[in-house]
Amino acid sequence: MIIGSLEGNEGFGGADYFLVGKDFPSYVECQEKVDKAYRDQKRWTRMSILNTAGSSKFSSDRTIHEYAKDIWNIKQVKLP
Repeated sequence: MIIGSLEGNEGFGGADYFLVGKDFPSYVECQEKVDKAYRDQKRWTRMSILNTAGSSKFSSDRTIHEYAKDIWNIKQVKLP
């Protein structure tokens, strides 16, 4: 069985090296909350919009711009 292998008692016996089994019950609990939120489309839409709005500081555009300026020392090319 899978659980026996994760525990190191049977199968490949590699045990749960990263201890993911310890967190599995909280993962399942969280996934149930996500499923419930997703079924409420109005709530899900609101949560999605707020999440997107709150993540603007971490945008890939900003990150690439900072790498270009601060690490690669290259200048932006203006397109006609």
